[in-house]
Amino acid sequence: MNSIPWILIGVIVLGILMVVVVRRRKEPRRVDYRNYFVMGVIWLAFAPFLILLPWLLHGEEPLFMGLFFLIMGLGYTIVGLMNRDKWGKQLEAPPETRKKTMTILGLAALVGVLAALLFATRFLFLR
Repeated sequence: MNSIPWILIGVIVLGILMVVVVRRRKEPRRVDYRNYFVMGVIWLAFAPFLILLPWLLHGEEPLFMGLFFLIMGLGYTIVGLMNRDKWGKQLEAPPETRKKTMTILGLAALVGVLAALLFATRFLFLR
């Protein structure tokens, strides 16, 4: 089956959605450089795992896609730190919201760890 028409349909639908979202936005949003910094630090932390994951699981050459995330993480971290004076005021979340958020994040982390262990053990036993 030829996938080119489906790709074109997806691009057209995405373009229409982008136009609708841009037109609905009334005022421009302020750039939050603190989120740039946080995202950069997270990418810097996970990039070595992405680089070394094939070597750890299969003994293959390191995956250089992780270098892309390393460079982007470094860039986002630098941009966030250069604009540190523009970081917004930190707002305190209500205790109920904080408790729900921590529960959801904890469950997501548990599912992620279990999936990673299942994935890793599957490949370890296939050798």
